[in-house]
Amino acid sequence: MKKIVFCFLGLLAVLYTASAQSYTFNHGPYLQELSEHAVTFVFTTSDKGFSWVEVKPDGGEAERHYTVRNGLRDAYNTFNVIRVENLRPDTRYQYRLCSKQIADFQPYKVTFGDSIVSPWRRFSTPDPKATACSFIALSDMHQQPDKLGRLLNQAGVGSADMIFYVGDMMNYYDNEETPFRSFIDKSVELFASEKPFVLVRGNHETRGNMAREYARYVPKSSGKYYGAYRVGDIMFVVLDCGEDKPDDFWVYAGLTDFDGYRTEQAAWFGELIRSKAYKSAKWRIVMNHFPPLSHMEGDNPERHGIQDITDKFLPLYNQAKIDLMISGHTHAYEFMSPDKYDRLTFPVIVNSTESVARIDIDGRTLKAKVTDTGGNTLKEFTISK
Repeated sequence: MKKIVFCFLGLLAVLYTASAQSYTFNHGPYLQELSEHAVTFVFTTSDKGFSWVEVKPDGGEAERHYTVRNGLRDAYNTFNVIRVENLRPDTRYQYRLCSKQIADFQPYKVTFGDSIVSPWRRFSTPDPKATACSFIALSDMHQQPDKLGRLLNQAGVGSADMIFYVGDMMNYYDNEETPFRSFIDKSVELFASEKPFVLVRGNHETRGNMAREYARYVPKSSGKYYGAYRVGDIMFVVLDCGEDKPDDFWVYAGLTDFDGYRTEQAAWFGELIRSKAYKSAKWRIVMNHFPPLSHMEGDNPERHGIQDITDKFLPLYNQAKIDLMISGHTHAYEFMSPDKYDRLTFPVIVNSTESVARIDIDGRTLKAKVTDTGGNTLKEFTISK
């Protein structure tokens, strides 16, 4: 009899464990749009549920944060985006995810299932008076997370403050798992639960039948892929190049207007470079998937996007007192300098599919190093002010 009871209890324990493990956090969390006063947490659950984030300063009390839309807290969903505001600058925080599975959702009765809680993790808000910053920039991984991991580790991701993905991290977007498998899961594994990555959309990320939903993975308060971010003394500008071929090219089926979109951004950039926030920055770094000049022949349709960038942005770039631009797209490493290109007044690092750039800014000195997957140094230089 005792043996039967023990077997029955053991079976219950196994069933309970299996049930507890059936509802999980399966992607994330990763940080987005981290600023002096706010941060966004992105994560998913394996089934529909009700989720929130608990945040506390080191040594402080935890507060719950939800996403509320028109009086309703987000619920019965798997994809979670929670913005936390009113944080203190230059402060270290801890956070954890919490979620309750919703087994049944009726008009007048909600039945909850399993409850899960993540481990505590940490992040720090930026110091508005910071004069130093280290960041990594790479691009064109095209759904190769293992190579992405090697390049990030090679560039010292553990000591970097920010990571910029300068486009074409995927081939196209037609499955909701593709961004996770391509680069987000690897980013979470290495750094993204404690410091953010900034996505610069490439032309390949505009492709696929789900491309119009891509923004939810990299939520922005402005609702735009492009924008400007001030981190202490440094102004980062992120632009969104769009597609490389003309809008009337047959593969786009009449569904694009990137010429108009680039015109919109050029007007915005022209206003930005006249702003006090931009002018007062000691360093100005621009990220754009397309380089500012094309080497292609005039009748190549893939030249169109870069030429449109050249026509609409290059005069503004040359007025903007840019210290460094980082691009990609061509799949061939190049260092474009004013010494080599008389149409440029600033240097450009064009990353290949096999290179990564590490930039360390400290006061009046910028140090840049570009390496390839074999650990070879492709370029190393210093800019002083």
